[in-house]
Amino acid sequence: PEISPARSYPHRFPHRGLLPEGRYFTLTWTIGYDFGGMTTVALERSSAFARLDNRRVEILTLSPEMKGRDRERELHEAGTFDRKVKIRNLWQDLTSWSDRKLRRMVGTIDPDPSAVDDVLNRSGRDWTELREDSEGHLLQADRYHDRGHLLVIDRQDMKKRGRRGGRRITLFDRDQKVIAQWGSAREFYQAWLDVVIGDKASYLICDSAFVGNFIHEFRRDNVILCMVNHNHFLADADDEPTGALAEDKFGYLRHLDNFDLATTLTDSQRVAMERLDLSAGKLTTVSNLTDDLHGDPYRPRARYKGSMIARLAPQKRVEDAIVAVADVAARGRQITLDIYGDGEDRPMLSELIQSKNAVDRITLRGHVEGAKSNLLASSFSLLTSRYEGQGLVVLESMSAGCIPICYEVDFGPADIIEHGVNGFLVDPGDVDGLADAISTFLSLSEDEVSAMRRNAVSRAADFFERPIIRRWGEALASQSFAPIVRAEDARAEAQSAEVTANGIAITLRVSDLRESTLTQTFVSWKSRAGTFYGRVEARRSGELITAEIPYSRIEHMTGEYVDFSLDLVFDRGFERVRIACGEDSVIRTSDQVHLYSTKHGNFSGRLVRTDLTSTS
Repeated sequence: PEISPARSYPHRFPHRGLLPEGRYFTLTWTIGYDFGGMTTVALERSSAFARLDNRRVEILTLSPEMKGRDRERELHEAGTFDRKVKIRNLWQDLTSWSDRKLRRMVGTIDPDPSAVDDVLNRSGRDWTELREDSEGHLLQADRYHDRGHLLVIDRQDMKKRGRRGGRRITLFDRDQKVIAQWGSAREFYQAWLDVVIGDKASYLICDSAFVGNFIHEFRRDNVILCMVNHNHFLADADDEPTGALAEDKFGYLRHLDNFDLATTLTDSQRVAMERLDLSAGKLTTVSNLTDDLHGDPYRPRARYKGSMIARLAPQKRVEDAIVAVADVAARGRQITLDIYGDGEDRPMLSELIQSKNAVDRITLRGHVEGAKSNLLASSFSLLTSRYEGQGLVVLESMSAGCIPICYEVDFGPADIIEHGVNGFLVDPGDVDGLADAISTFLSLSEDEVSAMRRNAVSRAADFFERPIIRRWGEALASQSFAPIVRAEDARAEAQSAEVTANGIAITLRVSDLRESTLTQTFVSWKSRAGTFYGRVEARRSGELITAEIPYSRIEHMTGEYVDFSLDLVFDRGFERVRIACGEDSVIRTSDQVHLYSTKHGNFSGRLVRTDLTSTS
């Protein structure tokens, strides 16, 4: 019989072209039962990817607490995300895989078969045994396979038994023979990611700051690595832009160029980060998406009825909303406020409501599933945060036709709201101004309020699923799967460093780097204590690199010891090289800034005085 020509079969679920072709993964630490905005955004984006572009998305989690929990089924049953979204957990995989699958995990250190001797006595049938020191610090965790045999020994006191320091993670087969070992948790996590992702073109989007602090080292030619910055990047929302970075994000903010793409939720935050040279062109704005709540601008609502959705935590500054509403009531206005959320500030807020004689006007509703649906019946909403990544609740309020009245904090409200047109903006912390804005809204005519509600719904549509997923598609499609450039052998040595009237002038000589793809160079610095970090772009002429660090960029670090490095940015690749300081280096110091060579021969400094305006 004749041989039929080969036939091509369309994909079982043909994609719709919103996103570039490839496999899609969302990476986070865990998915708890009382998750906040970051996890909500990650789940909704993953679901929108699956639904709108008709593709499978896997949410990868690393926490051992996810072991044994069928969060995928629970969230599907709750209607939280699309059926094509799957949840995968590191420990769920390892504790169920066969030895053949486990052997795909590639170690990073030479196996030591004696590691099996570290096993703890098993006290029960639980899958984990722990060893701690007298103060409760974890020293060792043994994990067991679902079939009962030892799977992993994670020992964290390798330098001296009984004291944290040094780590070795050992993976065993069912015969208790070592499969592989790693010297750090991040290497262990990366080995699992290599197995899960494989060698196909993939997009890995990280939402967790905790995970981002180490996942920036996961660089693979076939993986476009993206970091989503969900919140404020400075240690203090009121800090100057040259101040310390947020402690929980410090690891990844110092390595943004290690990612292919880093996103912010608002243009204002992107610009603020670019002004500090935190990234060499990796930053782009991709906003949160919000549901179309089908808010009706003409639906009758009790004008006085307000809602607030917020964690009862210091960042949200809910006490300001309570004081403002109580003030409006004291002016003789009819007003109520329902506050949805829970947290550590609840006792204090309850006392405040009582002290303001507002128990019949302000109600703490606690955590309520689907609280945003209450915005459909509310007339206005309040946001009094100290800072926001964007303020998802503002978008939800506008989508519901509920007028947002917000502090104009970094970042978000001012990027969304046009004052007096689709909401109100108030100076941060101005409680009297907040009360005035509420009173102004209550005094508007019905026609004016209907117009504002129309405008709010129209503005929210800019953030509905389809336009935001299209924006994701554009941002991801602009990335390249070109081979990653590595320059581990690059060396930088200070030729001269001088404290001038304006700052620090540095000249370096760089060697052993790849000439063809180097695109930008920076001199960076990091404090040894705290979370101070910064960098300035440098100029390059052959092997010589020069840079000037103005006092304005370092004046906040008075008393700090600072280490200097050279940052090399390639078309696709990033290398940070500690600057050496040899005997031939010419160092000119001052009373304000002391520059020196460390005992290891590296270039460092200490800012001695606060009046960094002139040299002595």
